[in-house]
Amino acid sequence: MRLGLGLGLCGKRFSGSSIDPDAQAQITRIINAGGTIEDSSVIDADIKFLKSIGLFNNLKYAVDPRAGITERVDGSDTFASKIFDYSGSDADTDNSTGSEQPKKGILNGVTSLDFDGVNDRLTNTNTVSFLAGEEMFSVGVFAQDFINSDGTAGMVIDKFSPDDSGKDFGRRQENIALFATGSLEFTAFQNVQIIASGISNTNNLVTGFINNVQKTQDTININYVGKSLGSIRNRTDLFFAKAKFQKNWDFDALPTPSQAAAINTYLTNQFNIS
Repeated sequence: MRLGLGLGLCGKRFSGSSIDPDAQAQITRIINAGGTIEDSSVIDADIKFLKSIGLFNNLKYAVDPRAGITERVDGSDTFASKIFDYSGSDADTDNSTGSEQPKKGILNGVTSLDFDGVNDRLTNTNTVSFLAGEEMFSVGVFAQDFINSDGTAGMVIDKFSPDDSGKDFGRRQENIALFATGSLEFTAFQNVQIIASGISNTNNLVTGFINNVQKTQDTININYVGKSLGSIRNRTDLFFAKAKFQKNWDFDALPTPSQAAAINTYLTNQFNIS
């Protein structure tokens, strides 16, 4: 299932009464902030879906390049200087330096942001925070190459982490790391489009999944302050990712098994994942 109802509505709002009011509020906010929305129906469908499974009120961060970016055009290429959060937290993530902005691309027929693995990143140090000992659930859709500036690592999505042991999704050595430390063994998924997800409970036990199949488990006690896409957030050695990024949702509650399965099915269909 491709969500295409809003194609061609850049800078415009849905008309009619069927759009969710929370979705309409975000569409209006993004447009008024100068953002370009490729497909307004993504915001509407995502919010309606999360409400239908009882997780919308726990949504703290939601980004998808189709759902709002600030564009910078350079010749035939389009870059994102900002990606807009449509969760209601307004935790937009950006980078004002043109040479460090990801380029719009395509992954499996759906728009992506392509991070170059050299210096591309989008950040927000004032994002809604998750603190150690709180429940957390995060899910992302991306494909990561194992070639990047560091040679051994690269964080596609950094999970509100102030140091190198955070709850992040990325690559260590020749494997994908999900919510765990480098001491664990991970299954390799080089240049494969995946749904990566992770949960953290009140005992700081973190568990990572790929396509809703458990891959890792570890205990990490960390505070979470800030957000980054394309690199780890707060390090001198930033571990840039070479990756095609498509979506990230963060929640302040753990999903039930049925909710996790529903999200996996929803995103599998939305992004044509085989």
